[in-house]
Amino acid sequence: MDNKIDLYLQMLWDAVTFEFALKLAILYFFITWIVLIIWVIKDISIRTNNIFYQIFSVLIILSLTPFGIFIYLLIRPRRTLYDKYYEEIEENLEIFNQIVEERKKEAEKKVDSKFQKTLIEKVDKKIEENKKQDDDDKKDLDDEV
Repeated sequence: MDNKIDLYLQMLWDAVTFEFALKLAILYFFITWIVLIIWVIKDISIRTNNIFYQIFSVLIILSLTPFGIFIYLLIRPRRTLYDKYYEEIEENLEIFNQIVEERKKEAEKKVDSKFQKTLIEKVDKKIEENKKQDDDDKKDLDDEV
């Protein structure tokens, strides 16, 4: 069995020539190039809606293949559209929370001031009632004396 495997490996090694290796390298280069183009198309469409920027990015990869990917990585937008969208939502929620907190504080102040007013009114009423009671008690005492 080992002899058969060795025989096949020897035949394969004899079949591999410089021309075959060159064709394999060229095929690998083109496959990598096509995969990079597809990846850039997907990546740039996630990062921007600007059609000119998208076309420019793909043209960079098409024309400057080995180094074009590095240039693309330098010029592409840092954040995706989804990141920008969620960041904007978070900012709006923070603003909304601030507005709610401010209104909550204002409402608490109004409630506190109304409560204080009613409490002061009740205390004043009680004081007046006590004064009237005291005055009535004094009159009663004066009448008895």
